[in-house]
Amino acid sequence: MSDSQRQREIERCRREIAEIEGLLRSGHPDVEGLCQALADWSAELRILEERSRQAVNLAARGEG
Repeated sequence: MSDSQRQREIERCRREIAEIEGLLRSGHPDVEGLCQALADWSAELRILEERSRQAVNLAARGEG
């Protein structure tokens, strides 16, 4: 995955998380489903951010 693709995916995760948080705050009745979705998107965001950090570290060492 290229850096620009990874950044687009990170932004997508952040948008999805913000939307879910908004639904939870507004009293949406599917709390369990939204919490699961929040956990899933948050995990995806952590994975993408870690891969981004690894790519930066590799590039800084001249390995990427």
